[in-house]
Amino acid sequence: MHDIILLNKITEEVELLSKTNHFNKVNNLLICLNPISHVNEDNLYDYLHHANKKLFGLWTKIRIERDDIPDQVAILKSIEGEKSTK
Repeated sequence: MHDIILLNKITEEVELLSKTNHFNKVNNLLICLNPISHVNEDNLYDYLHHANKKLFGLWTKIRIERDDIPDQVAILKSIEGEKSTK
């Protein structure tokens, strides 16, 4: 259950940053998580893609680093995307 909450928080923040920066696609995402978190590149991609297929797809590369940070905390270290023309 805790992983779904964390996945949801990551998704909301990445979508907000993408909207703020006018990204129509997220190409690269680097996130730092606690070493005991069950969130990994595959289940994070699946969750993001299910939430927003236009923003996240096969072009999206996700990397996760592990560090001694509190449980249920994610640090978004880097996001790269393609800007929309609008």
